Amino acid sequence: MNIQKLMKEAQKAQQKMQEAQQKLAGMSVEGSAGGGMVVATANGEGTVTAVKIDPSVIDPEDADMLEDLVTAAVADAQRKAKELQESEMGQAMGGMGGLGGLGGMF
Repeated sequence: MNIQKLMKEAQKAQQKMQEAQQKLAGMSVEGSAGGGMVVATANGEGTVTAVKIDPSVIDPEDADMLEDLVTAAVADAQRKAKELQESEMGQAMGGMGGLGGLGGMF
């Protein structure tokens, strides 16, 4: 494979990665805790965009429990966003054949 062909493959890969990142920004995932009493929403980039809390879990005498539920829901949403990222980036890079063997060059 000549260098020009490798450069074109690298440019295609870069374009597909940018498209996948734009697509991820428009996607969302939800993570939950406490049987769905706390739900966190994150975009495909992992940024938390919303948190919903069922009023029944709000206990002024037990703020620690609510903090734990929010933390767990956010962690779940971010884990799902990471899985989505890996899936979308894998699809974007699929068929590129490992950049036409670029990995073997370095």
